[in-house]
Amino acid sequence: MGYKDPQYPVVNDAPSVDDCLSVVRLSDYFTVAGITAGSWSYGYITGKPYRYPTASTALTIGLTFAGMVVLQNTRSRLMGYKENAREVKLLGSLNVKGDKHRPGLEKDINWKNYN
Repeated sequence: MGYKDPQYPVVNDAPSVDDCLSVVRLSDYFTVAGITAGSWSYGYITGKPYRYPTASTALTIGLTFAGMVVLQNTRSRLMGYKENAREVKLLGSLNVKGDKHRPGLEKDINWKNYN
Protein backbone atom coordinates (compact mmCIF):
# COMPACT_ATOMS: atom_id res chain seq x y z
CA MET A 1 0.00 0.00 0.00
CA GLY A 2 2.41 2.72 1.06
CA TYR A 3 2.10 6.33 2.10
CA LYS A 4 0.38 7.90 -0.86
CA ASP A 5 -3.10 9.02 -1.76
CA PRO A 6 -5.44 6.33 -3.07
CA GLN A 7 -5.57 6.16 -6.85
CA TYR A 8 -9.12 4.75 -6.91
CA PRO A 9 -12.36 5.58 -5.08
CA VAL A 10 -12.30 4.60 -1.41
CA VAL A 11 -14.99 2.12 -0.43
CA ASN A 12 -14.03 1.69 3.23
CA ASP A 13 -11.15 3.59 4.78
CA ALA A 14 -10.82 1.22 7.78
CA PRO A 15 -11.99 -2.24 6.68
CA SER A 16 -12.23 -5.08 9.16
CA VAL A 17 -11.46 -8.72 8.41
CA ASP A 18 -15.18 -9.36 7.88
CA ASP A 19 -15.35 -6.50 5.38
CA CYS A 20 -12.37 -7.92 3.51
CA LEU A 21 -13.78 -11.43 3.41
CA SER A 22 -17.14 -10.19 2.15
CA VAL A 23 -15.61 -8.90 -1.12
CA VAL A 24 -13.27 -11.78 -1.99
CA ARG A 25 -13.05 -12.31 -5.76
CA LEU A 26 -12.66 -15.53 -7.73
CA SER A 27 -9.05 -14.59 -8.45
CA ASP A 28 -8.43 -14.48 -4.70
CA TYR A 29 -9.70 -18.04 -4.35
CA PHE A 30 -7.36 -19.11 -7.15
CA THR A 31 -4.51 -17.31 -5.36
CA VAL A 32 -5.21 -19.29 -2.18
CA ALA A 33 -5.44 -22.56 -4.12
CA GLY A 34 -2.25 -21.90 -6.09
CA ILE A 35 -0.12 -20.86 -3.13
CA THR A 36 -1.40 -23.74 -1.01
CA ALA A 37 -0.85 -26.35 -3.72
CA GLY A 38 2.58 -24.96 -4.51
CA SER A 39 3.64 -25.03 -0.89
CA TRP A 40 2.42 -28.62 -0.46
CA SER A 41 4.36 -29.63 -3.56
CA TYR A 42 7.47 -27.89 -2.28
CA GLY A 43 7.15 -29.67 1.07
CA TYR A 44 6.67 -33.03 -0.64
CA ILE A 45 9.64 -32.58 -2.97
CA THR A 46 12.07 -31.33 -0.32
CA GLY A 47 10.99 -33.56 2.58
CA LYS A 48 12.75 -36.74 1.49
CA PRO A 49 12.68 -38.99 4.57
CA TYR A 50 9.31 -37.72 5.84
CA ARG A 51 7.49 -36.52 2.75
CA TYR A 52 3.87 -36.36 3.96
CA PRO A 53 4.48 -34.69 7.33
CA THR A 54 6.75 -32.13 5.66
CA ALA A 55 4.20 -31.55 2.91
CA SER A 56 1.42 -31.09 5.46
CA THR A 57 3.48 -28.58 7.42
CA ALA A 58 4.32 -26.68 4.24
CA LEU A 59 0.64 -26.73 3.27
CA THR A 60 -0.31 -25.16 6.61
CA ILE A 61 2.32 -22.46 6.25
CA GLY A 62 1.27 -21.83 2.64
CA LEU A 63 -2.42 -21.58 3.54
CA THR A 64 -1.62 -19.06 6.27
CA PHE A 65 0.48 -17.03 3.85
CA ALA A 66 -2.21 -17.18 1.17
CA GLY A 67 -4.83 -15.96 3.64
CA MET A 68 -2.68 -12.98 4.52
CA VAL A 69 -2.05 -12.16 0.86
CA VAL A 70 -5.77 -12.26 0.08
CA LEU A 71 -6.63 -10.06 3.06
CA GLN A 72 -3.95 -7.58 2.00
CA ASN A 73 -5.28 -7.47 -1.57
CA THR A 74 -8.92 -7.03 -0.55
CA ARG A 75 -7.97 -4.38 2.00
CA SER A 76 -6.03 -2.52 -0.69
CA ARG A 77 -9.06 -2.62 -2.99
CA LEU A 78 -11.42 -1.38 -0.28
CA MET A 79 -9.06 1.44 0.68
CA GLY A 80 -8.60 2.56 -2.96
CA TYR A 81 -4.98 1.53 -3.51
CA LYS A 82 -5.84 -1.10 -6.15
CA GLU A 83 -8.41 -1.34 -8.92
CA ASN A 84 -11.82 -1.66 -7.26
CA ALA A 85 -14.57 -1.12 -9.81
CA ARG A 86 -16.46 -4.23 -8.65
CA GLU A 87 -16.37 -3.16 -5.02
CA VAL A 88 -17.52 0.38 -5.85
CA LYS A 89 -20.39 -1.05 -7.90
CA LEU A 90 -21.33 -3.45 -5.12
CA LEU A 91 -20.85 -1.26 -2.03
CA GLY A 92 -20.51 2.31 -3.30
CA SER A 93 -17.76 4.75 -2.33
CA LEU A 94 -17.27 7.03 0.65
CA ASN A 95 -17.91 10.75 0.39
CA VAL A 96 -15.44 12.93 2.29
CA LYS A 97 -15.15 16.68 1.82
CA GLY A 98 -11.92 17.85 0.23
CA ASP A 99 -10.93 14.47 -1.15
CA LYS A 100 -10.55 14.50 -4.91
CA HIS A 101 -11.51 10.81 -5.09
CA ARG A 102 -14.61 11.16 -2.91
CA PRO A 103 -16.50 14.36 -3.69
CA GLY A 104 -19.93 14.94 -2.27
CA LEU A 105 -20.02 16.52 1.19
CA GLU A 106 -20.83 20.19 0.95
CA LYS A 107 -21.12 21.29 4.60
CA ASP A 108 -18.41 21.67 7.21
CA ILE A 109 -18.66 19.64 10.38
CA ASN A 110 -19.98 21.63 13.34
CA TRP A 111 -17.59 20.59 16.10
CA LYS A 112 -19.48 22.63 18.73
CA ASN A 113 -22.06 19.88 18.95
CA TYR A 114 -19.45 17.42 20.24
CA ASN A 115 -18.44 19.13 23.53
